[in-house]
Amino acid sequence: MLRLTAEHADIAAFTGAKAVPGDTGKMLHLTPEELDERVAAYRRFAAGRSEPAELNLLIQLVEVTNDRRAAIRPVLEYIPHLTEDAALALPLLLVGTVRQIAEQLRAQRERYGFSYITVLEPYAEAFGPVIEELSGS
Repeated sequence: MLRLTAEHADIAAFTGAKAVPGDTGKMLHLTPEELDERVAAYRRFAAGRSEPAELNLLIQLVEVTNDRRAAIRPVLEYIPHLTEDAALALPLLLVGTVRQIAEQLRAQRERYGFSYITVLEPYAEAFGPVIEELSGS
């Protein structure tokens, strides 16, 4: 899929998850390092393009809070193989103050090249202040 995207797409969308072998429908969140590998693979496949696709990341959660650890604990039920720290490092979970979330997105733009973010509808309102914070970037 990455090869086809790299050759033809205007937008390369990354979900931040991978399928669990042998368990259709179940997904595991990609670690930052695994996402590095996916983006690097896309870049290798797209090396011959005069203009590569815009990179997009699908955000699974936006939680504006002053207590990141307390906010991530309910999510751990769905990702029991991860620690709090590992969950907070996942690129597709945005948890923290508006400023922390904006900084996470800036860091992800720098690290991966994501310039296009998709936020699931239930989190659109929470993401509004982050957009305002980023508007000066």
